[in-house]
Amino acid sequence: MNVDVREAGGDSRRVSRFLAVNDPAAVLAAELGRPFEDYRRRWELARRFQEIPPFPLHVDYELKFACNLRCPMCLWGLPEPLRRHAGQSDAELSAAVAAELIDEGLERGQASIGFGGLWEPLTSPDLAELVAYGRGRGLVEAMFNTNGLLLGGAVSRALIKAGLTRLMISLDAVEESTYALMRPGSDLRRVEENIREFLALRREAGRRLPVVRLSFCLTSLNEGEFDRFVERWAGVVDFFSLQCYGRYSSDAPSLFPARGVDDKPSGRCAQPRKRLLIRHNGQALPCCDLSGLDLAVGEIGRGSLAEIWAGEPLRTLRAQLEGRSDSAPPESCRRCQAKYEP
Repeated sequence: MNVDVREAGGDSRRVSRFLAVNDPAAVLAAELGRPFEDYRRRWELARRFQEIPPFPLHVDYELKFACNLRCPMCLWGLPEPLRRHAGQSDAELSAAVAAELIDEGLERGQASIGFGGLWEPLTSPDLAELVAYGRGRGLVEAMFNTNGLLLGGAVSRALIKAGLTRLMISLDAVEESTYALMRPGSDLRRVEENIREFLALRREAGRRLPVVRLSFCLTSLNEGEFDRFVERWAGVVDFFSLQCYGRYSSDAPSLFPARGVDDKPSGRCAQPRKRLLIRHNGQALPCCDLSGLDLAVGEIGRGSLAEIWAGEPLRTLRAQLEGRSDSAPPESCRRCQAKYEP
């Protein structure tokens, strides 16, 4: 690799590695100031198991169960009968309910919002409006992951204007033939054009945010292209994420290497100290991993976010995942760890 990139951190489970030409955290700190620095300090304390904040620092919202692609690394790549257990196509979390939950979070010190889960966020017409609502009301950060196919000019302008702080785009390939295997139904050149147009619109608006990350999920289909991937995009986007592929169920394809990008993940997990995911059906989950779909710790309508965060299910789970309980972690958590083992 001839491009001057450097390590820029990774996730707490050590299954992703971040690379950057310039430090994206420094850009975010310069643009967002002291509130961002305070938020990341609290995040780091939670990540190191030194603090449980009184309210989740970050909440993800899955407004609906829908995606425009059928990628083999994802549950959406499975035949429809095999993915029925994962969601309800006729159920949605409304923008109005999401806004009410954002208000609760702001009252209790929440710093960040995301649009994650098992869906493509750009399929929602409410996305930019909710980003603007949260940021306008005082949230430090707003972010989401996307496959980028629906990232057109009008959508890009709306998201930049709304105050999005991070945009993570999964690209995974350099060659069109490889991309067709990784992202069936998409169009590599169109997505590349969308990315470049988004960056041009950001420059046109005189902004440095959102920082843009390209993600590369390492599998047997694309493992020879990562260096060229970085060389193509270094100096264009803000940073990269090299992620491992972990089989989320026995029905998922075996696309080796199903292992961590550095070494195996830590046995403990700090996710339930930092965040919640609110699904389209109102279920609250303690993380966004596919293995944890059956790990609901509460439900919207049967308790506030604060009640879910302080509730017995989450307290028990934290103790199990941190070795403070006589009982073992749930099978879902053991599956999550095992799928990344060498």
